[in-house]
Amino acid sequence: NSLQPPSVYMAASSDNAGNASSEGPSLRTVVCGLSLPSCVFNSSNPFATSLEDLQALDASAAGAVATRTACPGFVHDEATMKWASPDGANTINCLGYSPLPFEYYTGCLPQLSGAKPCWLSISGSAEEVGAMVREAAALAPSLPGGLAVEINLSCPNIAGKPTLAYDFDALRDYLGTVFDAGPPPPTLAG
Repeated sequence: NSLQPPSVYMAASSDNAGNASSEGPSLRTVVCGLSLPSCVFNSSNPFATSLEDLQALDASAAGAVATRTACPGFVHDEATMKWASPDGANTINCLGYSPLPFEYYTGCLPQLSGAKPCWLSISGSAEEVGAMVREAAALAPSLPGGLAVEINLSCPNIAGKPTLAYDFDALRDYLGTVFDAGPPPPTLAG
């Protein structure tokens, strides 16, 4: 199967101030201090894996560009990780995290236009995620559209790994370790 991203359809438009135009309401919004030209953008998914995927999302009407979740040490297994796109626009999948490392995405994001914010999706141990958050904080000033980080703690299809997001005590400990050096800049936390 060759992944083909779904088309993005957007009809509403606005002036530069975000006011509704004669064509419809504005879809502009602000999230974590980042201005998005539209509140609609991709999730972390198989259509956000490669530089080419991210460039296509960057060129689309989407309000931001989200990467597929990078997780240190994750090994993509073709035998168990499957996907299907019954209607050509939506997927049913158990692909898990990206087969590409965090460093791949930190190298890709500066190659995008900078016209819209980027969402860097990451996962891993608290120590690994803390290190990635600090690296992302160093990258953020070089991205004109801004950068947010999504820490994926609820991916349910990783064998032997319970979803941390549902254990509030463990989640508190995890986030305490991730942010032991203090919180990242406001435009970084997503």
